[in-house]
Amino acid sequence: MFDMHVHTSPDVVQRKCSDIELAERFKSAGFSGAVIKCHYADTAGRASLLNESYAVSGMKFYGGIVLNNSAGGLNHFAVEASGKMGGRYVWFPTMDAKHYMNHRKTDSSDGIYILDGNGSLKPEALKILETAKKFNMLVGTGHMSPDEGMSLVRANAENNIGCKMVLTHADNPADFYTAEQQTEAVNLGAVVEHSYFTVYYKRTPVELIAEQIRSVGTENVFLSSDLGQPSSPYPDEGLKQFRELILAQGFSESDTRLMFQETPAALLGIYF
Repeated sequence: MFDMHVHTSPDVVQRKCSDIELAERFKSAGFSGAVIKCHYADTAGRASLLNESYAVSGMKFYGGIVLNNSAGGLNHFAVEASGKMGGRYVWFPTMDAKHYMNHRKTDSSDGIYILDGNGSLKPEALKILETAKKFNMLVGTGHMSPDEGMSLVRANAENNIGCKMVLTHADNPADFYTAEQQTEAVNLGAVVEHSYFTVYYKRTPVELIAEQIRSVGTENVFLSSDLGQPSSPYPDEGLKQFRELILAQGFSESDTRLMFQETPAALLGIYF
C-alpha cells in the first residue's frame, strides 16, 4: 500500500513518529511509500533524503507544500520553490483556511479565503494552479469550504490548466463534499480522497464513505491514513485497519489494490 497523506516529525506539533521511523515501519510492512505532509513547512527536501536512504528498498517518498500563512498564503513563489526541489503535492490552506478556522470557532481574521467579493476565484489562486501544473504537482483542496474547492476544480477545467485535482478527505465534516459535488469534481477530472482519520475518530462512518466511493466509482478514489497524531495508530497500522473495514463493506481485493496502491502510483507517475 502507498499512503498519500501522512504526518510525521519534524513538525511544529508532536507526531507519532519521525520520517525515519515511518520509513522503517513501511519497509517492515512491505508498503510502497508515502506522501509526507506538514501543515507549516515544505516536506520536499525530507522526502528526497528518505529516497536516498531507502532507494534499495524500492519505496518512494514524496513531499510538498501547504499554502498556510507560514508559506505566505496564496503564494505561487512557494509552490515554485517546492516544485524545483522535487515537491509533488501542493495543498491549498488547511489550518489557516478561513472556513476551517470558523469551523473550529477560532479567530479567522487572518484566515485565507480564495474567492473574491463576487464569488470568483482570486487571480493568486489561478496562478498557483498554473505553477503547480508547470512542476507536475497534485493539487489538494485542503481544509477550504466545498464552495472554494469546487471553484478551484472548475477553474482548472474551464481554463484548461490540466492539474490533477484532489478533493482532500472529502468526507471530513470540516470540509464535507456532497455526493453531487464529488461527482461533478470527478467529471471535471478530479479524484476524491477518503482518509482513515475520520473513521478512526468516529467523525464519519465507514458506511458513508463506502456509499460515496460507489457514487463516483473506485477508479476515481484513493484511500489514505491522514495519521501521525500521537493518539492515533501508526500510519501502517491505520491503513491495514482501513483496508479491512473497506473489505467488510463489500469491496473486492482488486478494489482495495486500486484505491490503496494503483491510483496513488498513477497520480504520482510511479510504478512498482
